[in-house]
Amino acid sequence: MIKGKKEVARYVLAPEIKQFGEWQVFEFQGKDARGFDFGVRLSPVAALPLMNEPVQAVDADRVNMYAGGDPAKIDEIDTEITITMGNEKEDHTIDRAAMTYVPRGVPYGHRVTGTTEKTAWVLTLTLPPKYDPPKQPD
Repeated sequence: MIKGKKEVARYVLAPEIKQFGEWQVFEFQGKDARGFDFGVRLSPVAALPLMNEPVQAVDADRVNMYAGGDPAKIDEIDTEITITMGNEKEDHTIDRAAMTYVPRGVPYGHRVTGTTEKTAWVLTLTLPPKYDPPKQPD
């Protein structure tokens, strides 16, 4: 159980803010309480072309959430994003809010294929290789 300020402070983590043109990307990589690596990245969709990431596989499961920036219309990303996934590099285009689960070792990438005048976001979680459920108190 978390009780005092010192205990809480160790769970408040500072991200690295990376600059891509006029866009800032929030990124954090660390270890969970069990010692497994994890990562979090929040990127404006407009920053994706500037990040220039290749289609690649990583040694962890990933979840990507694509959402609009207008809280009243979060389902509207106001552009097209082509998601490339798998060894055959199969493409799928989204133009509304969506989520992808990418198993460890599966090649994955995304690129903006439309233009946008509104802000939309991509939240990427890189998950630990093994999930150990927390032990239940006796």
